[in-house]
Amino acid sequence: MLTHERQSRILQYIQQNYNASIIELSDHFNVSSMTIRRDLDALEKRKLIVRVHGGAIAPKETAGLREDVRAARNMIQKSRIGEAAVRLVQDGQTIFIDAGTTTMELANRLKDHHGLTVVTNSVKVLYTLAESPGINLIGLGGAVFGGAWSFIGPLADKAIIHFHSDLAFLGISALSLDRGLSEYNYFEGDIKNLIIKQSQRVILLADSSKFEKVSPHSVAPLSDIDVIITDDLLPEELAAAYRKTGVELIQVKENGALTTNVTKVEEPTFT
Repeated sequence: MLTHERQSRILQYIQQNYNASIIELSDHFNVSSMTIRRDLDALEKRKLIVRVHGGAIAPKETAGLREDVRAARNMIQKSRIGEAAVRLVQDGQTIFIDAGTTTMELANRLKDHHGLTVVTNSVKVLYTLAESPGINLIGLGGAVFGGAWSFIGPLADKAIIHFHSDLAFLGISALSLDRGLSEYNYFEGDIKNLIIKQSQRVILLADSSKFEKVSPHSVAPLSDIDVIITDDLLPEELAAAYRKTGVELIQVKENGALTTNVTKVEEPTFT
């Protein structure tokens, strides 16, 4: 097992169990205690874990960020964002769908599309779209990060450079005007950055709770994003500041209408 892959799995193990001892990790991964110590030191330098006597624990800010916990937050807003995002997708396109609870709301609405190629690093997106006959579905493969049910690591990184997309739909842990996009997990941040580079148009799906926050690992500057779709709970002053950067900010209202940079309101169209 490669060092990066082992460290990714160690991180996943700690985040799922909230703590782990060096002896426990050494037995679980069948490597020496010295190797585990070096891996923990590397993870601590990236601020992904906190070293304690005899082992490590998950940071307080990440301990509750399992996928099932995040999925339960802001469910109504995420659903509306997914409904708005699917309007941007046209049959015949190739799209990337990032792992995440908000991007899953998009995936759930793509099942009946035809002539669409979907490339994803999400295990759950693969499961959701696996029986959609009109979709050419491609999974990146690699190590699985259980915190987000996502493929990460060198294998996923190598796979993604073989694809180019018309649209990329990204999720994110945090974004800010000054620091851009950032993630808790180094490996997730790395693959998001590669997705951005391989895509013609990048669309960020982020509910208003993600704005003006910073996570430990930088992903990309705000200038790399073409469109942000969010909810109407974002304060107007903050929304205006994001629009001044040149990014297209789409806010989804309670009735499904969309407000864009030109302050035009598009009435919802449902089929």
